[in-house]
This record gives sequence, C-alpha cells and structure tokens, in this order.
Amino acid sequence: MIDWVTMKVSCDHDGIISNGEVVSLSKDGDSIEWSLVKFLPVVGSHDATISIRSITQSTIEISGNPVKWLQGHNLFGTGDLKHLVWVFFNKLLEIPELKLKPTLEQLHAIKMGKLTVSRIDINETWFLKDRNEVLAWLRAAGQKMRLKHRGAGQFKGDTLYWGKGSRRWFLKCYSKGDEINSKKSNFPQSLRTAQMLEYADRALRLELTLKSNQLREWQLHEVAHWNADTGKMLLLELIKGLEMSNNIRLTDDVLANLPTRMKMSYFTWLAGQDLKQILPPRTFYRYRTELKKYDIDIGIMRDVKEDKNNVIPLIRVLEAQPVGVPDWAIEQGLVACM
Repeated sequence: MIDWVTMKVSCDHDGIISNGEVVSLSKDGDSIEWSLVKFLPVVGSHDATISIRSITQSTIEISGNPVKWLQGHNLFGTGDLKHLVWVFFNKLLEIPELKLKPTLEQLHAIKMGKLTVSRIDINETWFLKDRNEVLAWLRAAGQKMRLKHRGAGQFKGDTLYWGKGSRRWFLKCYSKGDEINSKKSNFPQSLRTAQMLEYADRALRLELTLKSNQLREWQLHEVAHWNADTGKMLLLELIKGLEMSNNIRLTDDVLANLPTRMKMSYFTWLAGQDLKQILPPRTFYRYRTELKKYDIDIGIMRDVKEDKNNVIPLIRVLEAQPVGVPDWAIEQGLVACM
C-alpha cells in the first residue's frame, strides 16, 4: 500500500498557497537571506489533513498521506501510485479555496504520472493471531533480526527500525493495533467497528521509506515509472535482507582453533551477554567477522531464557503473503482507490 508521498505537481493556480512564510534575515537585519513558504494543511475525509504549498505560480508541492486523506484511515489502501495520485488530485480540485486552475496539458500530465516524487512510504500487513502475538514478534525481531548492510534493529518507542537515519531508504515495523489505540492516535471514532479493530489488532505492519537519492538511482522519482505492483515488489525484495543467526554452538574442533580471547568472548555471547557493550568496537567487529564464517553472529543477542515452545517463527511470518484489502472493506466502501 502507498502511504506517505511527497511530490511536486505542475498546476497553475491563483495567488500563493501557503500557511505563512519563514524568513531568514542577515545578521544586521538589513536584507533577506532566504525565505520559505510554509505548508498549508488541507482537511480531507474524517478531518485527516495533507500539506500543500506553492513553489511557483505553476508548481505546487504536496506532502502527506493521500490514502488517509481520501478515506480517513490507512489500515488498507492501494499500491497503484499513478491511480492514487490521479484520484487524489481530482478531489483537490473540488476545494475552491485552493484556486487550482490546471491546464488541459497539466491535467493530462498528472493522469499519465508526469510528476516527481521525493519521498514515498510503502507498507504491507501480515496477520498474526492477535495483538499480543504481534508485540511478541516485534520483541523477538528486535533481539534476533539484522538487516543486511543496515545492522541490528533499533526501537524508537514501540516501532522497530532498520537503517533509520539513512539518506536513501530504511525499514520499520510496528503493531497497527497499538498505533490506532495509542493516546496520540487520531483514528476516527466512527471507523472503530469490530471488523476494523480486529484487523488492526492482528496487523503486523512492515514499512519501507524511499528517499529522493534512492528514488532517482532506481529511476522511480517519476510516478509514470510505477505500476500497481512496484511498491509491493520493492518492499518484499528488501525484507529478504532480514537475516537471523542460527545461534548454533561451535564444534569442539572449531573451538580448539580459536584464539583464547575470541573463545572467551564466544562463551560470553553464548551465555546471553551483549558483546557490543563489552568489547572495544574494533575487537567486536573483528570477532564478528571471524565467527560469521561459522554461522555465528555475535551482533544478535541470544535469548537464553526463551521458551522454545512459544517462539513465533520470525522469518516464516514474512515468507507468507501480505493480507491485502479484505472483501468486507470493499463492500462497505472503506477503500477510496480500487
């Protein structure tokens, strides 16, 4: 599903679309060094907002969640970026205060996807038994899963990130049930039906954020280059980089040939200690490189207290297909772009 989008659209309009302006003055206050038009929040379905501002008299910038703006929620939606942008833009044209006056050429370009994006968030949902099992999966993933070339996951609040801070792309996962039931949630009360809440409680959500540098490298900075399956395929391909240590024990002959200090560190890791907090960084990474030859990753802590009969199969969950949009949601008109 396409979630957040930041895009620039060629569209004539009267006046300046803004929520004010930020101005930087020179040190002596005699001249303006630069100025920036602030985004104007525009209200959509169920009070969801999206941000819009003028770049020039013929270009606007839009940032936000078009799916949520159109239907009031983002439990599920569409993966068809081109169609989503077209439906969304036509709804914008119904707001007289924006004074949008696209030419026929501009309308045709938007319909064909001739506009650029600088950020896109893509997510998919996997079902577990209930919210407790989703949270257990997240805790286990935080302890055991690494993303290739990104390292171990890091929690920020209740969300687990891999590669957060990257200027190109990163992954995150979280419980959708926890998100919509948090104190900060703005999930509409009118949409809190039994079916919607059950869907959210079972939902383990993985999300990919693509930034401008990566979009351009992959030639995906133009909407026309996307089809209905592009986002899903990118996400599924990148989560293949999630890996786990087998956490097996080294054989006696391997142990006999390890340097004494590395052997001691291995036994410390086997006992459940975090070697990254114990060893000097250069030593840690040297030992990790050597031990990975034997399928041991000391960067992933071992949970020595784990109940072997209650382990949620981390990788097997992601090998299943995402759940997609339920039939009942389509029948009830809860999806804006299908």
